[in-house]
Amino acid sequence: MTTSEMNLPANLHYITFPSLHEDPLTIAARLRVPQRVGKLPAVILLHGSAGASAREGGYADVLNQAGFMTLEPDQWAARGVGGGAAGRPKTVTETLPDLYGAREFLVKHPKVDGDRIGVAGFSFGGVAAMLAATRAHNDRYLQGGAFRAIMPVYPSTWLFNRVPGFEFGDLVDAPVMLVTGALDQYDNDPEVATKLVKGLSEADRAKVCTEVMADAHHGFDMPGVDVEVSDPFGNQGKGGRVIMRHNPEATAKSHLLAAAFFSSTMRPR
Repeated sequence: MTTSEMNLPANLHYITFPSLHEDPLTIAARLRVPQRVGKLPAVILLHGSAGASAREGGYADVLNQAGFMTLEPDQWAARGVGGGAAGRPKTVTETLPDLYGAREFLVKHPKVDGDRIGVAGFSFGGVAAMLAATRAHNDRYLQGGAFRAIMPVYPSTWLFNRVPGFEFGDLVDAPVMLVTGALDQYDNDPEVATKLVKGLSEADRAKVCTEVMADAHHGFDMPGVDVEVSDPFGNQGKGGRVIMRHNPEATAKSHLLAAAFFSSTMRPR
């Protein structure tokens, strides 16, 4: 990649693709294509309960600069829901056909290297990314394949292997970087990710690395956000108020981690 290529802005396209539901939804998305020669790796960026936001665009910027195509689906618009705790789908699993439909769209794209597709998800989208790392969910949509690398960011980690339907284990053959915030009130425990990984099999532990952002609440990478919300999944399922607050330092660190993680794991084979 030349210096001039690195400084070129990515081309932005607004596209739609079908989900993999039995009765497919038409999902709108932003596709960013770096101006590079040859086929490119790609990363799908899954929004959280609030819906599509500037957060995904921040990650797209650094990933595009690193030579990745990015796809930002708007999953709520296709369902006519407004987001938030009361306006999101009832289950994360019902959105997995959106994620795999996005992957199928990228596999067919002439600029994408279909062997190098990753996913990063945030909050609700992070839960979907976690489930996509398990064979139990992944193999429903892909036979013998998987995302090349998976990065869940503050996915209410306390849920996993504690609440039925959120089993995390028997992982696909792909590296997983689990990013959490030390002050995240969904988890109420800065060690929750470490504890989850310690409980995995030896083979699965080798696939997962963790990063805890200091002084970081849920939504630490959402520019301008400083709110309190009420969510029944907050405080380890006890419900109640949850602070969401932007932390510019943690955001910058997470962006750099994303670029480094996907660059190191999605090299050509």
